[in-house]
Amino acid sequence: MKVIFTIVLLLMTIGLTACGILLWRRRKETGDYSRHIQAIFSWLSALTTFVFIFRTWNESLVVDATLFEPEHTFVPLLMQMTFFLYPLEVIRPSISKVKVYALLLAPLLILVFVGMCAGIEYTTLNNYADLWLHLGEFNVLFRLFAICTMLFYCFSLFLVPYDWRRSSVDKKLIMAYAMGFCLIGLLHFLIQLTHAPILVLFHQITWTGFFFGITHYELNERLVVMPAQPELLEESTNTNLEHDHLWKKILVIIDDNKGWRNPDMNLSTLTQQVFSNRTYVNDAFKRNVGMTFSEYISRRRIAYVAEELKRNPQANIQELFFHAGFRHRSTAWRHYHKWMESSTEGHQ
Repeated sequence: MKVIFTIVLLLMTIGLTACGILLWRRRKETGDYSRHIQAIFSWLSALTTFVFIFRTWNESLVVDATLFEPEHTFVPLLMQMTFFLYPLEVIRPSISKVKVYALLLAPLLILVFVGMCAGIEYTTLNNYADLWLHLGEFNVLFRLFAICTMLFYCFSLFLVPYDWRRSSVDKKLIMAYAMGFCLIGLLHFLIQLTHAPILVLFHQITWTGFFFGITHYELNERLVVMPAQPELLEESTNTNLEHDHLWKKILVIIDDNKGWRNPDMNLSTLTQQVFSNRTYVNDAFKRNVGMTFSEYISRRRIAYVAEELKRNPQANIQELFFHAGFRHRSTAWRHYHKWMESSTEGHQ
């Protein structure tokens, strides 16, 4: 069993190191510090995993036998804090990042400092009977408070302000990141309660998969351009179409409010905003433009890109994709090639 753990952990160490190298080599593409953050954190994770290999062999166990050991209670809080740095960099909230760091990270730093440096005498908890027996002691309550605080911070990532006009990623990516963040924190909490070796291995695999996913997204999917200010975006032109009451409301959201530029706009979102249902909204699109909602939004975006390229053939097409509402490189190019093929066939 220990050999299997070692092989898996060694592969993880190599993978995390490679992720850090790839991100660092292309760190200047984004114009922000997102890849710097992920690269450094990848290397720190690789180092932690490598150290874990030695501890596994030296201690003959994959985890310590005691419950809520101070090292495993407070050090992970520092690791959890670093998870906030990446989304804060790519979401680009309208509020000051300094305020966000102070609000979110300062309490954790104080908690870790007190837990590790205040000279608190920690009672060894070998089992649940010891935990129950010493539950009223300050050092035990303090450790329980710290571990619960970590769980709270995991879920608080969902509360970070998001504005699609200023964000260089879409909301789906942020939600996926937040859920992965929560899963890692929850697994660590369960490990502290059970010390199950299988949970330790699953925690390490999840952690590594998390970094693989972010690395793939950063290097292959993310449109790495700086968001333009909303007021600098060119006004769109309403189409001269047959108008009915529902369609007028749809046009207000899509055209007047620039909804077609919103990377998070989908049929469900639009349906809620016009206080209708999917069937009626779909019928409105087919009746007025002869296509589905997704086809219409994609054509609006690609038409914008094509028009801007006609005006300025030297324009950066990735920036145009971004301003049109795309956040994934492969999706943007797929729709663009599809539009170009249909345009070519139409001229033949």
